[in-house]
Amino acid sequence: MKLVNVAGFLCHIAIIIVDLYGLVFYPESTGTLNSAFINVAVLLANVIGLMATASAGVIVNHMVRKMLCISVDVKCCRLSY
Repeated sequence: MKLVNVAGFLCHIAIIIVDLYGLVFYPESTGTLNSAFINVAVLLANVIGLMATASAGVIVNHMVRKMLCISVDVKCCRLSY
């Protein structure tokens, strides 16, 4: 699961960098209203996807840590008897 989150995160970062590069250095690519809308929509979609990927990573980390703490507590309780 960690590898999938990292891959998604890196893909979104790469697409955002390429899109911003195109917007800054090739302004003629947004010459028409349709192409400008598409570029902004792609950028917005990738930012939303980046936030979703990052939040999924945080949730997975929290759940794994929670399960690890529960298993450690159970093992410690068994040893104390």
